[in-house]
Amino acid sequence: MFDAVSTGLAAILGAGIFAVISPAAGIAGPALLISLTLAVFVALCNALSSAQLAVVFPRSGGTYEFGRRMLGSWWGFGAGWMFLTANTVGPGVTALAFAGYLHAVWALPVRTVAVLAALSMTALNAAGIRRSVRVTDVVVVISVLSLLAVVLIGFAGWNSSNIVPLAPNGIGGVLQATGLIFFAYTGYSRIATLVEEVHDPRRTIPKATVIALGTALALYLAVALTAVGVLGASRLSGSMSPLQTTMNAVGSGLGVAIVVVGALLTTFNEGLSDLLGVSRVAFAMGRQADLPQTLARLGAEQNPWRSVVFVGAIAMLVAAFAPFGVAVAVSSFGTLLYYTVTNLSALRLKKEQRMFPVGLSVAGLIGCIGLAFSLPRSIGVVVLGILLVGLAFRAVRLRIPR
Repeated sequence: MFDAVSTGLAAILGAGIFAVISPAAGIAGPALLISLTLAVFVALCNALSSAQLAVVFPRSGGTYEFGRRMLGSWWGFGAGWMFLTANTVGPGVTALAFAGYLHAVWALPVRTVAVLAALSMTALNAAGIRRSVRVTDVVVVISVLSLLAVVLIGFAGWNSSNIVPLAPNGIGGVLQATGLIFFAYTGYSRIATLVEEVHDPRRTIPKATVIALGTALALYLAVALTAVGVLGASRLSGSMSPLQTTMNAVGSGLGVAIVVVGALLTTFNEGLSDLLGVSRVAFAMGRQADLPQTLARLGAEQNPWRSVVFVGAIAMLVAAFAPFGVAVAVSSFGTLLYYTVTNLSALRLKKEQRMFPVGLSVAGLIGCIGLAFSLPRSIGVVVLGILLVGLAFRAVRLRIPR
């Protein structure tokens, strides 16, 4: 149970709280706090849909596997393709966040550091899941403690006048920021994709996802409230390292040190967890021949290291070339489409297979579609274009004799 919660928290805590709150604050203003709450509600609905599906279909692959079983192979492929899109971009985003905090302290070149960070994440995961989980357990505890310290230190500089106006861009700004900040919660899916490696999945997966999301929401609200109260939304939105800027504003050298250490450990560990989860989906798609079957080959201790290297290489390209804000939005849009298939699949479960009310899946479905299309139209065009490329790839692949 501890490892499952730790794996989920490792993927949730990271670039979202340490970096993505900046662009979200620029869109929603202090109503960023509302966006965080709305996003976690949609995430919880998705998590519970994923959890009950994972118990019914306990195989690696997440919604790729669920969609194949409940809706058909094309739906499953579409979900898997969107997961690969979103979550090979995701580690690149976290590597950029890692590099941004390192640059703020030592002025090292951001892109070079980001690529090296993504390379290190890939190497650790290729070494095997047990080693990665042990690293995760330790770093998550340190990360949580560092965020709590930031809240306590930052309280001294909190100014209530920075909370008004609450929503300068209205409900549209709140919804767009919610779609963007959804990126910060997507890590809970790692627990469901590890279903073949979790003991007693019917008990462990739902409980671990709820604990991980609840803990993340409490930390996110506390840290975001501190940052907005100290800096104001405008100043917060202009920072590449917002929590470090917060600690600088209150004049705490200790706080700066805590933030930098916490940011580096947390973003790196999130990237580890992201790569771990998405490599399992690449493995499952290779197993079904939707991707090259070499990705389904296992190494020592049943570790799919080929799929780890495959997704790690893409993450390094994102770290090297992708604009941070665009990468975050693409990852969020792709993830929301992925969970649209999750909720559609959960709606097809029989009554005796359900662990939670059907209304949760309906709410998750509506939330995913609504948040996806609240993001800029250009992002939707890009992601839907990537989806069409994937579907065309599968259509061609099916025509090639194997």
